[in-house]
Amino acid sequence: MTSPLHFPILRVLLPADEAWTILDWYGFAADGTLSAQGESVLAEVPAAGELEILLPARCVSLHRLTLPAQAGKHLDALIGQALEDRLLGNKSDVLAIPGPQQGTERRVWVCSRRWLEGALERLAEAGLHPTRLIPEYELLPETTDATTCAMATGGTIFRTSSGQFGIVHDEESIPALTGGAPVQVLDSIDCRPCPASCRGSLPKSLGRFAKRGFDVKLLRKSAVLLATSAALLLLGTVIHWRQLESREARLQHEIRQTFATAYPGTPIIDPLLQWESKQREGGQGRGDALDAVIHLAARLNAPIRPRRIESGEGFVRLTLTDSEVAQFKMQLDAFGKPETSPAESGFTRLTYRLDRASR
Repeated sequence: MTSPLHFPILRVLLPADEAWTILDWYGFAADGTLSAQGESVLAEVPAAGELEILLPARCVSLHRLTLPAQAGKHLDALIGQALEDRLLGNKSDVLAIPGPQQGTERRVWVCSRRWLEGALERLAEAGLHPTRLIPEYELLPETTDATTCAMATGGTIFRTSSGQFGIVHDEESIPALTGGAPVQVLDSIDCRPCPASCRGSLPKSLGRFAKRGFDVKLLRKSAVLLATSAALLLLGTVIHWRQLESREARLQHEIRQTFATAYPGTPIIDPLLQWESKQREGGQGRGDALDAVIHLAARLNAPIRPRRIESGEGFVRLTLTDSEVAQFKMQLDAFGKPETSPAESGFTRLTYRLDRASR
C-alpha cells in the first residue's frame, strides 16, 4: 500500500544491512525545513518530488584528490586514475561519488558498488528513484574553532575544523584524535537540511536508477538522429536508382549493338521487339528445314552416312563421300534432283531445294 504523504524533498536513510525491510525517512518542505519523519516498509515510503539517499557513515570512505577544477566530462576518468593506487581489493566493486570541489582539491566518497546498486534496485522496483546521494558525514556542519560530532549508523562521526572526517565508537575518543580541540556534540544530523554544496546530481554510472522524465535535449538529439537517418536513407536510395538507371542504359546500348551486328541494315526502332520477331521468323525457317531433313531421311532407301548436314531457309545440304554419291545416285535423285558441288577431297555436296523436293 502506497503512503498518502507527499513531500517536496524526502530523505531516506539507507541501512548498512543488505537484508533491511524498514526504512527511516525525513520529509522536508521546499525551503528545506523538516516537515515530518518516520519509518515505513518499502511499499509505504512517502512520495516525493526529490529523493535523497543518505549513505551510512560506516559504508563509505573519504578521499581527498587533487583534480583540475574544470574536469568536465573527464571527471570520472580522472577520479578512477587518482584512486588506482589508493585502493586494494576488487576494483570493479568500487563506486566513487564526487563531493564538492575546493580549489584544486575534491572530496570523493567511495563505497561498494554491489551493495549500493542492490539497494537502489530494490528502491526502483518500488517506484523510488533517487535524485542525489549524500554520505552522513556531509550533514555535519563546518566550523572553524571546534570539532562537530553526532551519533550515526554504527558509531559516532566527527568533522574537524580543518575538514577531516572520521568515525569512532564513542565521542570520548575524539579529543585524542584531534589534538584536544573543543568538541561540539549534535543531537541528530539525519534531519538537518542538506548543504548547498552537497546538492549534486546522481553519478552518471547510476543513471539507470534515476527517474526518467521528459528531456527536451534528448528529444532534440532524437530528432537530429532521425533526420540524419532519413537523409542517409534517401541518399542511398538515390544512389541505387542512379546505378539501376546506368545499368539499364548500358544494357539497352548492348542490345542495340548486338541487333545491329546480327541484322545489319535493318532500321532499329525497338530492338527487343524486333529481335523477338526475327527469332520467330528464323525459328519457322529452321523448322521447315528440319522437317525436310526428316522427310529426306525417310524416303532415301540407302545406308548413307553424311559427314555433315546443313539446313537453312529453303534448302537442305548433305556432304557425302564420292563413292556414296556414285553408289546411291538413283536413290538420291529420287527425292529431287540435287545441286552438286565439290567439297574437300573425296567428298561432294548435294543441295536439295525445298520447293523442288516438295514436288
